Amino acid sequence: MALQKDETTINIAGVKMKVSRFSTLDVPHEVTAVIPRVELRIWRYKDGKLVEIEESILNSVTIVHAPRHPPGGAQNAEKPRYTTWKFTPGKGP
Repeated sequence: MALQKDETTINIAGVKMKVSRFSTLDVPHEVTAVIPRVELRIWRYKDGKLVEIEESILNSVTIVHAPRHPPGGAQNAEKPRYTTWKFTPGKGP
């Protein structure tokens, strides 16, 4: 089986999430990135009062990588193949 490679990167307001997958599985996979809520705010005032506030809210940011399963109860008796995952949280550029 040929090597399958997938990579998903999300970078929002300096928060970076990256998932990489390398696999020899026969089953096709689907990658989904879900970002249901992101709020970014900047408040500015002048003349000795509050100049700026930055607020970032990221809620339930999700990266999913899932195989498509065979239809209704089909079983695969072959030796399992392998997948290598790499998750890299960190600050974006």
